[in-house]
Amino acid sequence: MYKLCISLALFPVFYHANAQKEQPKVFVFTDIHIGSGDPDDRQSLVHLLWYADELEIMGIVPDRWNTQGLEACQMAIEAYRADFTELGLKQRGYPSPGKITGLLAKNAADAADRLKAATENLNGHPLYVLVWGNMINFGKALNKYPEIGNEIRLITIGTGLKYGPEDEVPGEDCNTPNWNGPGRNEVYNDPRFSDMWWLEINWTYNGMFSGEGPKMMFEKLAEYGEMGKHLKFVTKDHLWAQYFRVGDTPSVLYLIDPGHDPEDPTQSSWAGKYKSHFRNFVLTITQTIMEKSNGITQTLVRLGITLRPCTHTTNQPWKKKERECTRDCSKN
Repeated sequence: MYKLCISLALFPVFYHANAQKEQPKVFVFTDIHIGSGDPDDRQSLVHLLWYADELEIMGIVPDRWNTQGLEACQMAIEAYRADFTELGLKQRGYPSPGKITGLLAKNAADAADRLKAATENLNGHPLYVLVWGNMINFGKALNKYPEIGNEIRLITIGTGLKYGPEDEVPGEDCNTPNWNGPGRNEVYNDPRFSDMWWLEINWTYNGMFSGEGPKMMFEKLAEYGEMGKHLKFVTKDHLWAQYFRVGDTPSVLYLIDPGHDPEDPTQSSWAGKYKSHFRNFVLTITQTIMEKSNGITQTLVRLGITLRPCTHTTNQPWKKKERECTRDCSKN
């Protein structure tokens, strides 16, 4: 098994992973779609599929069925199907394209039932639910089956409160849900889920867009198989997005770091190191959650970065080359 880490500067880190490590079980809600808007979810899905040999994917929910979210997933899986044959992914431990297709939810009710089913027979292992968009459909599933709140580890991207003009939503800072916020407060304020494990990753996704690294990676990764071509294809109508724009990827990096225990967000990881404060209003929110959860922090925000060199190897073309790289180790 082999891994790729993309640092804050988006240079690849390559190394051989411990094949005996338990594969994290993941269930993804994504606002992937075709047409206007941000193509980052379409790229993030490709990135997820590149790591389907290291994660046990239990379900994929394309939240925006009315804007061809399901079709967007199917297009990515068709690229995966071509690489499965041409690049010998079966021999590398990847699941079949048919199995991946079978993970797609057809509507909100189907999504809720699939999430419930995924929490059964976990044999003591957690189910990591990754939310790449708003939390409306996840909230519907949680309301239908509230008992699953005790079985999951929730990781959300940018599902916090508005802060500053860049959030592009009307309303009062530190009080109004941001562009990804619909459904978030309904879950947060529900006393049934006050003890639910929840890592809310805010702001750090901006690191995936920083510097020249994303542009360099975009051109290189586009050369690797049909999934690489698809990575570039999804940006063809978005001239402003001609780079490796994978804002949801920190939720995946958090799980694939072999030196990190995902049960402890305060440890350093490829997705950063998380603490219970950043800005004053976040401190207030976090303190409230800590009181609700008997001292277990559910909302954690990154604080501090330390850079150090590391070298790893791989023989997979999209995780290729031996090189020195910069890893975000976040030791402070």
